[in-house]
Amino acid sequence: MDKKRILMGLLIATIVVLSVSFVPVSSPLSLLVLLAICGLGMDEFYALLRRGGMQASRHVGMISGLGFVVMTWFCIRQGYSMHVLWALLLLILLVNFFRLLIYPDAHQAIHNALGTLFGFIYVAFFWSFFVRIFMSGPLDKPGMAGLYLIATVKSADTGAYFIGSRLGRHKLFPRISPKKSWEGLVGGVACSCILGLLWWHFSGARLGRIHFPIHHALLLGIILPLIGTLGDLVESLFKRAVEMKDSGEIAPGLGGMLDMIDSLLFTAPFMYMYIEFFLSR
Repeated sequence: MDKKRILMGLLIATIVVLSVSFVPVSSPLSLLVLLAICGLGMDEFYALLRRGGMQASRHVGMISGLGFVVMTWFCIRQGYSMHVLWALLLLILLVNFFRLLIYPDAHQAIHNALGTLFGFIYVAFFWSFFVRIFMSGPLDKPGMAGLYLIATVKSADTGAYFIGSRLGRHKLFPRISPKKSWEGLVGGVACSCILGLLWWHFSGARLGRIHFPIHHALLLGIILPLIGTLGDLVESLFKRAVEMKDSGEIAPGLGGMLDMIDSLLFTAPFMYMYIEFFLSR
């Protein structure tokens, strides 16, 4: 096992848990942390695109993405309608398509627009759903639903790493990620279910303002690790395409910011939909 990875993971987990547990979601400090994570992730993704020879307007993508995250936070904080966000999303898409007209070469224009929008959607748009979950409780309180999502997904990652490194024999997807195993996936799901049940018990069956029945705790404990693993495989595919091991070098042993949030980028939209369809009624 990689001891450096384990120690760095524990340190980051401690910092995240303490930060999320004490800082109100409406605090500007929360916004700065959310923006920093999104900005670093987008920067690393556009770097992957450049390494792979795919064109993108990094500055346009970063401004669009960070602006969308700010507006998501601000609309929830001020109680504005979510229609404002959809209007902003439409504006961002229109601007990127209209930018096609300034390029003298049509192929370059299309490739640039695709790369720019790809980075915006994959990182910023998906991350905005984590912001929604993070702010789904009382605005003057810490974002406990966001902490639940982080804890569930990362406990699954940790369980998959420990079980897979010791017992892994059957490869999950060797073409993309040779180290992942079916045994690790099962171990990750088991850890996620245990954490979900513990959360249900100690939180009084609550996720922020939302009632959280025990069968939903088990269902999310099973589904979230599966979605998170798919998200991890998608990012691994990007890195393999450009022959990179990590998206960055922020944390020794863990890689870049994108490596740390890849599973959250996919589980956050899913959990948002799950809450809307099954827990908010």
